[in-house]
Amino acid sequence: MTGPEKPEKTAAQKAQKTAFVLAGGGAKGAFEAGAVRYLVEEQGIVPDVITAASAGALCAAVLAQARTHQEMLARTKELHDDLLAMTRSDLLFGKQPWVAELDGTLFGRAIDHWVVERTRPAIPGEGAERTGGAAGSGGSADIGARPVVARRGRAIRIAGQVARALPSLGRAWRQRRGRTASLLTLDPLAERLRRGGGGIAPIDFALVSRPGLDLRLAVVALGAGVLRYVCGDGAVVADDARTLVCPPGTVDVVDGVVASASVPMLFPPRPMAGDAYVDGGVVENVPVAAAASLGATRIYAILAVPIDPRAVRRDFESASAPEVFIRAIGEISFAERQRANLRPALPRGTVVTVIDPRVDIVGPFDVSRGLMLVNMDYGWLRAADVVSDLEPPLRRRANEATDAIAVARTQAWHREEEMWLAGDVAAGDLSALARCKRVVRDALSERKGLGLPVPPDATAWWAGYEVHEGEPPRGLPPDLLDACA
Repeated sequence: MTGPEKPEKTAAQKAQKTAFVLAGGGAKGAFEAGAVRYLVEEQGIVPDVITAASAGALCAAVLAQARTHQEMLARTKELHDDLLAMTRSDLLFGKQPWVAELDGTLFGRAIDHWVVERTRPAIPGEGAERTGGAAGSGGSADIGARPVVARRGRAIRIAGQVARALPSLGRAWRQRRGRTASLLTLDPLAERLRRGGGGIAPIDFALVSRPGLDLRLAVVALGAGVLRYVCGDGAVVADDARTLVCPPGTVDVVDGVVASASVPMLFPPRPMAGDAYVDGGVVENVPVAAAASLGATRIYAILAVPIDPRAVRRDFESASAPEVFIRAIGEISFAERQRANLRPALPRGTVVTVIDPRVDIVGPFDVSRGLMLVNMDYGWLRAADVVSDLEPPLRRRANEATDAIAVARTQAWHREEEMWLAGDVAAGDLSALARCKRVVRDALSERKGLGLPVPPDATAWWAGYEVHEGEPPRGLPPDLLDACA
């Protein structure tokens, strides 16, 4: 879908700089891809400035190859395809040698479990703390594989597994030297971004470095202890997004993307420009100030993670150390940092439009293609809601309808996934699934009644099934709503 022809910009519009600010959030960046696609396809927006951090840096580098509206349309489609290809974890992550030695053992499964399962949000609207479910559909490596973790009260079984794992643990210990700064590497992703493959298109540095668009990828220099930005021409600038630290051509833009996405402890620091760099989102996850510093007065700040952390019913006094860390640093502190990033001092006349998810659908390291698609569609709808000219009461209705679609589709995906994994419809509750589909149908009707657009394939959201790996289960009714009427 390319949308209607857009009128030529007025002189005032041409003088006004527009920015996309793309925040970090791992696989949650699928939301941003959907929002950008709406802004480009339906609003005809071509940014003059793109600033980004972490996962947003990947999106930014793909988009920064475009200068015209037609080019940007093509790059938004490319970004959509790239992100869906990245649901193959072997295209993204490599394991440090000491971690790879633990594959297939209790310890290896525990690592996989914490990276994927324990970072996935609860199924929205169902009150569960975590899904504990099917994070692994679609993963082709151990990261993302459905974990098998021993339950409490099975001490003998655990002891046996530990004993069998001891040889691997010994080999891992010998491999540890100099490699324990992280669990994984992003080397496979860097290779795909440079040369393409596996459904991921290569990034053309010559296109990114052309005049006509200012690109800034947030990174943190560990040695210098400061925030910096990698530019589209390979220069490195200071935290004001302007002051030159290293000249153009110093940094490969792919290294800039990987450095910006290198979450400390999970991925190793990226050596470049005389320092070691990590995820820019540690300091500036939503680089609005950088966009304003580059002269943007119309700024679309697109988030991947909800601004406010969800409430959790949990006895944290008895929680494990990783659970407390994820809650305190990964959720609460992260949310506060996002709010602070959205409140910089800005020049008079600067307008910041925040497009944010209100429903948390995927985990930061999710490898489920179906959930990624739901999150992309949610970003598209949220962007349409935010930029609409509806009066506040009608806007609230639109927001509620959009959130209802996201919640119901996510619930539907999880219910369907149980059936797909079992290969049998009897493993699921068809009547509960049909209720989810009716919610989606009715909420889409509500949006249409408010005069808001929906993607052309939206009917399939309730008339069909979400995307899953493998063959459909036996006995799946082609028309679910009729079957459950």
